[in-house]
Amino acid sequence: MGTNIQKGLTNTEAADIAKKVGENALTKKDAVPWYILFIKEMTGFFSILLWVGSALCFIGYIIQVDKEDKSNLYLGIVLAVVTFVTGVFSYMQSSKSAEMMAQFENFIPPVATVVRDGQAVEVSAKTIVPGDIVNVKFGENIPCDIVLFKANEMKVNNASLTGESEDIQIDPDLEATPSIFESKNAAFFGTQCTAGSGSGICIRIGDATVIGQIANLASSAESVETPLAIEIHRFIYIISGVAASLGITFFIFGAFNDYELITNIVFAIGIIVANVPEGLLATVTVSLALTAQRMAGKFVLVKNLESVETLGSTSCICSDKTGTLTQNRMTVSHMFFDRKTIDASINQQSFNRDFEKAEKKDQVTRPGYSLEDHGFQALVQSIVLGTYTEFSYAPSDEEAKMLYARLKKVAVSSLEGKELDETDLIEMK
Repeated sequence: MGTNIQKGLTNTEAADIAKKVGENALTKKDAVPWYILFIKEMTGFFSILLWVGSALCFIGYIIQVDKEDKSNLYLGIVLAVVTFVTGVFSYMQSSKSAEMMAQFENFIPPVATVVRDGQAVEVSAKTIVPGDIVNVKFGENIPCDIVLFKANEMKVNNASLTGESEDIQIDPDLEATPSIFESKNAAFFGTQCTAGSGSGICIRIGDATVIGQIANLASSAESVETPLAIEIHRFIYIISGVAASLGITFFIFGAFNDYELITNIVFAIGIIVANVPEGLLATVTVSLALTAQRMAGKFVLVKNLESVETLGSTSCICSDKTGTLTQNRMTVSHMFFDRKTIDASINQQSFNRDFEKAEKKDQVTRPGYSLEDHGFQALVQSIVLGTYTEFSYAPSDEEAKMLYARLKKVAVSSLEGKELDETDLIEMK
């Protein structure tokens, strides 16, 4: 990579590389304007059929002789309203899935520590270039794809890439594997350092990273018609053919029986509109939308309304991706103390919150444990004593001197019995 491991790149070298490779950021795909998406929902094949039916009703009312009969006018208005409302329903549901790329953008940290001109400096993560020496410590997101040459008890969590919730121990001294994904000396953009610290060299940035390739696949994936969409289109072709055939047939019969031209046209239009299932689009769309809302209550985002039907026909889903299909959160479900198993699925804080909001207090499910239980208190105390904490704050020499001076001032003032003024208190905070 043309990099000195101790001194890293110079600012000039980094600037030259940045001009060639660009920023360390995921490229934003050209989003389809909302009004185009709205028009697409309003001009689906079935929607067009209903729009044509509505237009025929208006034409029939305009050309009919008897203006007192307003049935065609009312039917045209109803058809237009139903088609518009169902289109709005469908658009609202499909627009919820437009935030996929925005989620990928959240993976990049705002700043990162790199070695430039022999000094460890904080820079904007977007300015990192291949060849930069990157320092990562506990609690930080990995700002790019890096190969590590030094690690201090470092662990990374690759759940955002692999779905595996277990942390991976980084060990640069292990022999390299044929696949970089299985190597113990590589960390990837968007993953998190969950313990220790390490230093490595940036090998890929932006769209070239693994997460960048996943984002590109997610945005460029082809959509396949669902079984429901195929059946609806097939039904529409059949019903359209039947309606048009009957309308033309009765128009011909009317012409042979010397009907007035206007009356004959209105009658033919009525036959065509009568064979169009006006309520089908509304029924299908509303039922799918209601199902999608129920699924949203279970934290399932439906990208396409018609996929509800496909998912509904699924009897079993098998997956080993713990952190992909689930939230990758570990919670306590049961506790064992005093020689009995206690249900801990109800959190005390959640119970208190729900209890305050509930109108019927007796219907709120209570935790299986009591905060006053001595066995519970002993268990919690042992958990606390067995937990370790790491502080990732590493002040510079100047910050340390400033903090020491402030603490010394407080200590001297307290020994001398002096009260701190408001400025001192603000500084201490």
